[in-house]
Amino acid sequence: MPSPTMRRKTLGAELRRLRNAEALSADQIADLLGCSQAKVRHMENGRTAPSKAELKVLMDHYGLPDERRSILEETREEARKRGWWSTYRLPSWFQDYVGMESDAVRVRTFELEMIPGLLQTEAYARAINVIGSHMTEPEEVERQVSARLRRQVRLDEGDSLALHAVISEAALHRCTADPALAQEQMRRLAELAAKPNISIQVLPFSSGLHESVSGSFTLLDFPPGTWPSSAYQEYAVGGHLVDDKDAVAALSTVFQRLCERAMSEEASTKLISRHADI
Repeated sequence: MPSPTMRRKTLGAELRRLRNAEALSADQIADLLGCSQAKVRHMENGRTAPSKAELKVLMDHYGLPDERRSILEETREEARKRGWWSTYRLPSWFQDYVGMESDAVRVRTFELEMIPGLLQTEAYARAINVIGSHMTEPEEVERQVSARLRRQVRLDEGDSLALHAVISEAALHRCTADPALAQEQMRRLAELAAKPNISIQVLPFSSGLHESVSGSFTLLDFPPGTWPSSAYQEYAVGGHLVDDKDAVAALSTVFQRLCERAMSEEASTKLISRHADI
């Protein structure tokens, strides 16, 4: 069943489609609902779900038939439920990503400086959160680590999430600079690389300048006919989902080029294994 995040996005997309079909502006809908234009935008991009009363006003305005109303009302109810991640007190900007990730069938990720979250050991995840004290309060570290480990469960479930990670060699060296973390993390990477649903490639220093020297990113792909591919980019004090189809397509092209520059999966695993023997 789609997550509450996906339900919100589906409902928002339908409300935007209905508004556009009537050639109405967001300002006009805001006047109709007695709210701000920003709230209308948040509803339409799936950040929030409308209240029951707001949805009724919109459905009355668009003159929707009973059958269509029932579908939208059910979608709204599902959209307002809490996902498993809600108990972990994740930042709001990251909750949306985790919700989308839980619906994805494939994740493609490029990391410049870190081991990707879905591949991190518990010790590495804890170290990252401790260092990132400007983002994670000390008392929240263990909760954040638990959430990261909970996300990894999908890599082993029956409908295993497909993961293709391209990792800069810099991320390996930063990890091996701390021997207490390195052996376990590198061995974990080598073990995961052997799984049929996981592909790991290392982008070596020898590749020189590349298409994403400016930063890391993640692409999320969903079941056919459900939701278009989305992207996610994170920075020092936050992150955001990217839904613009042109931007997502451009990042998909960048990812493919990074794959072509990177070492083969076999060569990458050998390099990772050598790092594990430090």
